Amino acid sequence: MSTGSASNVALGRKLLGELQQMGAQVPTEFIQVQEMLEACEKNSMQVAANIADARRDKSQQRLKGNEALLKEQSDLFEKIAAAYKNLAQKEDWVKK
Repeated sequence: MSTGSASNVALGRKLLGELQQMGAQVPTEFIQVQEMLEACEKNSMQVAANIADARRDKSQQRLKGNEALLKEQSDLFEKIAAAYKNLAQKEDWVKK
């Protein structure tokens, strides 16, 4: 982030790492979701850069790449939802 502080996504990676170092069992779904969130963050930064470049250059060429990035974002969000749904169905994870 431009403020120099870590993003929530980066803090999520740090938390997962610390939990693993402590020996906690971190569900695979959490790690997969973290990786997908990192990809979403990278994509969103590229979309923003493309928009800024298009405004600066008065060109729409850069915006064409955003369609693919936004499609990928949508796919990643669907996969994130599926990972949480899968985790919610695991009996050893859900409290009774």
